[in-house]
Amino acid sequence: MEGSAANIVFRQLWNNLVDLPANLLSLLYNANVSPQEVVVELVTQAQNKCYVGWSGMSAGGARNLGIDSILAQSLRLAEKQLVTVNVKIRNFKASSIFLEPEHSSDWELVELHAAYIESKLIEQSRCVAVGQVLVVYPTKTSSVKLQVKDIGSTEHTYAIIDPYAEISIAPKLREKKRSSSQSVKSGRSSRLTVDEVSLGPTVLKRGISLPNQLFKESDDGYTLFVNFEEVLHAFNRAEYVTVSVLPGPDTKFNAAPADEQPLDEKKKDKQSVKATENKTIIAKLVNSPKCPANTVGLSQKLACALNVEHKIGFKVAVRLAPKHVAKRPSTIIIHPYITQTKKTDSIQLNSSTKAQKNQALAQNITKILFDPEVSITRSPITNFLKIPPIPAILPLGAIIEFKKNSDTHAWIKPYELKGSRTPPKLELGEEVLRSASFLESEEPETLEEVYGSNDVIEEIVDYVTTFPNSGIMLHGTSGSGKTLLLKWIARKLGQDHGVHTKLVSCESFMNENYDQLSANFTKWIQDCSWNDPAVLILDNLDKVLSAEVEQGDSTLSNQLSEFLITQIQKIHSQNNTNLSLIVSGISKEAFNKLLGMMHLIESYHHLSPPQKAARATILEEYLIKKLGCKVTFDLMDIVSETEGYLPNDLKLLSDRIFHESLFNAASSEQKDQYTVDKASFEKALLGFMPSNLRGVKLQKSSTSWADIGGLTEAKRVLLETLEWPTKYAPIFANCPLRLRSGILLYGYPGCGKTLLASAIAGQCGLNFISIKGPEILNKYIGASEQSVRELFERAQSAKPCILFFDEFDSIAPKRGHDSTGVTDRVVNQMLTQMDGAEGLDGVYVLAATSRPDLIDSALLRPGRLDKSIICDMPNFDDRLDILKCISAKMDLNKDVNLEDIAEKTGGFSGADMQGLGYNAYLKAVHEKLAANEALTVDTSKDEKSFDFFQVNSEKLKNQKIRPAEKVKVLQQIEKLFEEDTNAKKTDKTSESKENSKVVLTQQHFIESLKETKPSISASEKKKLQRVYTQFLTGRDGTMPDGSASNEVGGRTTLM
Repeated sequence: MEGSAANIVFRQLWNNLVDLPANLLSLLYNANVSPQEVVVELVTQAQNKCYVGWSGMSAGGARNLGIDSILAQSLRLAEKQLVTVNVKIRNFKASSIFLEPEHSSDWELVELHAAYIESKLIEQSRCVAVGQVLVVYPTKTSSVKLQVKDIGSTEHTYAIIDPYAEISIAPKLREKKRSSSQSVKSGRSSRLTVDEVSLGPTVLKRGISLPNQLFKESDDGYTLFVNFEEVLHAFNRAEYVTVSVLPGPDTKFNAAPADEQPLDEKKKDKQSVKATENKTIIAKLVNSPKCPANTVGLSQKLACALNVEHKIGFKVAVRLAPKHVAKRPSTIIIHPYITQTKKTDSIQLNSSTKAQKNQALAQNITKILFDPEVSITRSPITNFLKIPPIPAILPLGAIIEFKKNSDTHAWIKPYELKGSRTPPKLELGEEVLRSASFLESEEPETLEEVYGSNDVIEEIVDYVTTFPNSGIMLHGTSGSGKTLLLKWIARKLGQDHGVHTKLVSCESFMNENYDQLSANFTKWIQDCSWNDPAVLILDNLDKVLSAEVEQGDSTLSNQLSEFLITQIQKIHSQNNTNLSLIVSGISKEAFNKLLGMMHLIESYHHLSPPQKAARATILEEYLIKKLGCKVTFDLMDIVSETEGYLPNDLKLLSDRIFHESLFNAASSEQKDQYTVDKASFEKALLGFMPSNLRGVKLQKSSTSWADIGGLTEAKRVLLETLEWPTKYAPIFANCPLRLRSGILLYGYPGCGKTLLASAIAGQCGLNFISIKGPEILNKYIGASEQSVRELFERAQSAKPCILFFDEFDSIAPKRGHDSTGVTDRVVNQMLTQMDGAEGLDGVYVLAATSRPDLIDSALLRPGRLDKSIICDMPNFDDRLDILKCISAKMDLNKDVNLEDIAEKTGGFSGADMQGLGYNAYLKAVHEKLAANEALTVDTSKDEKSFDFFQVNSEKLKNQKIRPAEKVKVLQQIEKLFEEDTNAKKTDKTSESKENSKVVLTQQHFIESLKETKPSISASEKKKLQRVYTQFLTGRDGTMPDGSASNEVGGRTTLM
């Protein structure tokens, strides 16, 4: 819609919008064009163009254009002036706009009505144009004129304001009045006019304070690093520029503490000074071709002067530097910083002593500041410049002021102290009171090295830098190193990619209410949005946004989750934004479910316990490098005993080892280095419980591998499945196939299934959790399934772990036979846990049963209970081996023939053989007790014997002995008596041990064999043998498949 003529008509609209002529209004309404999409271009007869928005209303005539009178005057349009109206439909949307007040009075109104202008600016305006004035009406009687400096694009001169646009307004302070004491001549020579200061365009860039890996140039003096190709149109390779930082959410203000402000007017005149930090610093412009796009680097001293040390992402306004001061100041005043006022009752020095002290301090500062090797002499110096601290001289820093020159725009070129040139005179001025938070800079924290999790750090950093507005969750148990990893991620994002990071520990805010937490969330998001691209890192967020509980109040968690999601999504909906979110917690289930439902989190990373090599490296780091111990053995030999330990557990274990070495070294002469041997490690490991096993009920069996006789094939398969993957982890890690994680032990009752399962855990060094069949069954719906889930969660937290189900046929029978449906639901839950999406990493399932045909066939398929091992009735060799294991702890007579006993025990199970041995031992005990009673009667009246000796010598009586010698003799006599008494006790003890020894003979075994019968009858054995044969070879069509009987009067059973 081009070339429609109209006359300007003034109206009180109080906005930057116009009312269009009636003919254009009807055309736009018929085309269904929204007023928010329209930009109206007004072209005067002199071909001057200006751009305004459409109010959606008509001006009331075919050739009238309604506009506010103040806006018309700002655009230099007169009433009834003829203009050409062009309507632009498809327009560029500006998401970042930089404005500057026309006059200092406009800035004062902005400060006065900041909140109202922030909320109404976008409502009163629809479009902006570079170089054009934007009028904002804070009240009906006042207006603020803001000049548009930048709209975020060099290709467009006008744009529609995005509803979520970031609008920045640069401050414009009122010029200070010239002091009456200054002459006209000095004022003209030292003060610059407003036109000279504001000469040239302003370039808005994103700032990064050095040191940073993105800027390889030498960090020297007050320097600004920028790519010349980006600013060539504005600066044309200028040597010096003025640099200022736009105030953001985290800007430091230079107000003194309220409790430190002097109250008395006389004290105020003496202690407070006019020196204030200059917010516009002159810096040397240096080319940095490899710096990121739209980014500048600030040297350390320049960042200190602008209070942005160690910060990334702040907004920097750069423009050409005004003309420097022609005559260098002969005297420079140094105003040191203080954080507390001096006490009035302190001892005051006299004037001469104080002057001498100030003069000596000024001389020391002169030597440091104006040393040719110091970078400050090679940089421009701005009036009221903040300089960094100088140790032992200016511990908090200071402000530099040119004497007799209060112009904040005054600056001088670098000093060239050559030949007879002398540095300017320095004077020590009044101290400047500032808060400690304003003067302190956040130094980068020294981080510990990360072992075994570097790939997780790289994955997260790559994901954040590749996909903008992303969401990542890092979860792992307490002590797994989440906080340290997040700190490394924040450092790498800032140093290697120039991304602003905000790391918050949510654990310290968990007791706050909704208003406080929502205000904190808003503050953190605003900070990241201002320093875009940014990453908000919320450590331990599950402490605040916890999961819902059935019998607890989850209102606060739900409200905060909705608030956080709304705020983040509002930022993501804007154009050209990049705000990513990284959260950490114990597990995915510990967070509020809304985070996952609203797709705020896209990528999940689990922190698993470190592998064997990483654990050895961690122990070496703590023991050798940090504690200074000398390890006398190879750490790789013993780290297998720390399977499942987290980094924090290894740190605590290292402290225990160190304390053990301290005890060992207490008696040695070598104190400079403590020696750690294998015994110290084993002693420290004794009784130590890692964090992931605390609260987990584990069973410890006293049965060892050597206590089990026979079952050779079953032992071999169990070792292959459970011990080898743990012992030779690097080899099995390269296996392309999925390893076995489930084994079914089946066989005759009493043949060692449970005994074998309890011994394998100790043999392989794995944790062991045993569950009897009926323990997890519950009549209430959902309770049995919950028990199964909790069992597998316990096993996962204690991995590597063996989960042993005894009497498995009672837990997981064939589905469809239970009238209550409890076991059917248990079987379904077992299938989900054993072969579901979660998998079984480090958890081995071991099941034992004597009736494998009753188990649901779905559990016996590959991937669940992969291998079935039969524990058969022992043959002759097995029975002989069992007898040897049983009798290994007994004293046997020479006439005992175990082979003969094994020959006579055909049909005995392993439990029967153990009962045979114990019965024989009881018979031997009875015989021994009867023999001891007879012996006790014969020797019950044993008389006590006494030993006497007498020393009767006249020479000894008359001998004079000193007291010390007499004490020594008495000690020797006592020692002789003690040795004699101990010898007698040893003889009696050995005699009693010999008398209490129980010896088994062949006759005891024969008598026990007569009383012991096989526990499995022939018919039952034949029945079980038929079941096991059919289980191995398969069934034909005539065999029962476990389905219920359809006959009249038939029983519905599991048999």
